[in-house]
Amino acid sequence: MRLAIVSQSARIYAQLARREGFEVLAIDAFADIDTVQAAHQTWQLPALAGRLTAEDAHILFEKLDAWQPEVLIIGSGFEADIACYQNLHQRYALAGNAPSVLEQVKNPYWLNSYCEAHGVLTPTVRSQAPQQGQWLYKLAGQSGGAHVSDWDESLIVSPEGYWQAFQPGLAVGALFVANQRSVTLLGVHALKQRQGDYTYAGATRLHDARLTAAMQKTLEALVPDAGLVGINSLDTIWHDGQLHVLEINPRLSASMRLYAELPLIQAHLAGTQGAVSPALQANTQYASHCILYARQAIETEDMNFPNWLEDRPDGGSVTAGQPLCSLYAQGDSTNEVQQVLQDKKTQLEKLWGTYVCERIEFNIH
Repeated sequence: MRLAIVSQSARIYAQLARREGFEVLAIDAFADIDTVQAAHQTWQLPALAGRLTAEDAHILFEKLDAWQPEVLIIGSGFEADIACYQNLHQRYALAGNAPSVLEQVKNPYWLNSYCEAHGVLTPTVRSQAPQQGQWLYKLAGQSGGAHVSDWDESLIVSPEGYWQAFQPGLAVGALFVANQRSVTLLGVHALKQRQGDYTYAGATRLHDARLTAAMQKTLEALVPDAGLVGINSLDTIWHDGQLHVLEINPRLSASMRLYAELPLIQAHLAGTQGAVSPALQANTQYASHCILYARQAIETEDMNFPNWLEDRPDGGSVTAGQPLCSLYAQGDSTNEVQQVLQDKKTQLEKLWGTYVCERIEFNIH
């Protein structure tokens, strides 16, 4: 089957699809070494890191038309561009949520009311700047966490902005597959964030029976009536034995890296088509993936990127605040995984030198 994947970063989806026997076109913002190796064809569209112009969308359609995919799947990059997503949905066999569902679940006021109506805890949201208390300022329809800030009156507000009450606790995500009105929890993981902000920086698989049970109960309350299909993810806060829902991400998720031993692309397609899903047996090992970010601009032309790194850049420069590459480790305990990550960091410090590594945020903890 000819499968096209469009996402800010398509690497993990391309690798999964290739392993599961699909013929893959990958279109993303980076076209890194691993994506090029995994896909049969790769095309870089840097605008996917932001928002597509009409010209970008036209070129994207031309590339997809030339490939003639039997199925199109979408990762991040379209939550804030429903019109483009609608065009993709109408033009191709897009295996994913309907545009109306995407628009609905990314509306913070709808989600807040929906959670309350289904007995699920969620922080208060409001459209006007609060006068007291601790709040987050967010932009509706975004992804990846870079749009989230601790609110203070010096911030410049946007028409897409809203305020969400700060909820203390552990940031926890869930990967799940929705199939008609049923839901299967694939895994629960702690969410890593960049130092000093809320940008997604990786995730660590968790094996907490109480948390898993609470997540299952939350998904069973929310998913059947939401119209979701296929693989999606949920962002929550775990505090004092209770889950507080922050956002639903109605698309493929970067956290799929933690569950890559499962036939996730087949499960996604089955969920979107209402078909029987392949067997999805949970992995009992611990795992963590970490995104390395550039603190300052880094020239990568002369850097050696070992093949155990992921999302390796294919030359050029990486600007401050942008992802450089990723690390992954798995093992039989949290300590074992953490030690593997630390060992890899030490190897990179020897390989790249102190000067370069001081410009990199490793996010291994």
